[in-house]
Amino acid sequence: MISVVIPFFRSGELLGEAIESVFNQTEKDWELILVDNNASDETRLVAEKYLKKNSDRIRLVHEPRQGNAFARNLGIISAVGDYIAFLDDDDIMYPNRLKLQKSALENQPHASLVFGFVDRVSQDNQKILLHGDQSSSFVHFRKCSPEVQKIVRLNFPDPPPSTFFFSKKILNKTGYFDTHLTPFFGEDTDFCLSMYQNGDFLEVNEPIIRFRMPSSEFLKKKRKKSLSRYRMIKNQDYFYTKVIKHIQKKNLLEDPEIQNALSIWKARWLKELGMSFLGLKNGVSFGRKLLVKSFKENPKDFSVLRHFLRSLRSYKKRYLKYGDIQINDEVMEQEIEFLIIENLFTGKHLCEFCELS
Repeated sequence: MISVVIPFFRSGELLGEAIESVFNQTEKDWELILVDNNASDETRLVAEKYLKKNSDRIRLVHEPRQGNAFARNLGIISAVGDYIAFLDDDDIMYPNRLKLQKSALENQPHASLVFGFVDRVSQDNQKILLHGDQSSSFVHFRKCSPEVQKIVRLNFPDPPPSTFFFSKKILNKTGYFDTHLTPFFGEDTDFCLSMYQNGDFLEVNEPIIRFRMPSSEFLKKKRKKSLSRYRMIKNQDYFYTKVIKHIQKKNLLEDPEIQNALSIWKARWLKELGMSFLGLKNGVSFGRKLLVKSFKENPKDFSVLRHFLRSLRSYKKRYLKYGDIQINDEVMEQEIEFLIIENLFTGKHLCEFCELS
């Protein structure tokens, strides 16, 4: 049996489209686990409506701890199937999705995870914006030699979680989602990193889901007061440290190729963080410090200088360029003022959230 896990939060009626796509599968041996992760009343009513009509196929569980990692873990724990398939609450599966992925894994059981192409569609699901989009990869170590890559295995695919399909028993080796990465940011990439250390990934070479590209209004509604910029930074630093520790176990941390890759990765994240703070009323000073730190790590990236010059613009122009519609805040959180930039991405992470995971 396949256990399809859909965590839901604030998707409203879109959850119904996701559920319908499960019922439309050509593979019929499945159960559906709906994970209520403190959902809005509107979204919960949709889940309860389907549960009432299909209690033999659907189970509804509640995860009070906010975040994708907590919700997906509870879905996995609640599952009775041999296989796990994830689907986000605003995405849609094509009818052959489960059959294709199950067949692929049965033919190559040593693989750790199966994913596939996606069709990126408009918010209203009426238009395909990009057909057959292939998943990205974890790019930060792609310039390392094949010999180094073979040892560290950090060139893994990083597909959308709505395409994840795997055997439940492999979690005995890999572990579950890391709940430090809460409420969301990096938990999917971290999960892929763990899975890839225990087997290659298989890719279904055709679209298996319709991946909804959310409008800015939908994102604001979905993520209002649920995403902290401070927590995102801490999560990034935490994941960077996990990768450092992984490399240390392979005895390659001092390798020049690895050191160069780490430096470029660190510079990129410092630049991206710096850019995000330029969109805040009181974030310019902090953003500039991050940009300077980024340029010191990678002086070859002259785009950092361009962003630094843009920091001299008025707040209105800066917000239009750098404002974050997902977080939708205008001022920097007070906790961020006490972040020590020199301690970011050093591989020595420690924070108040570590004890909560």
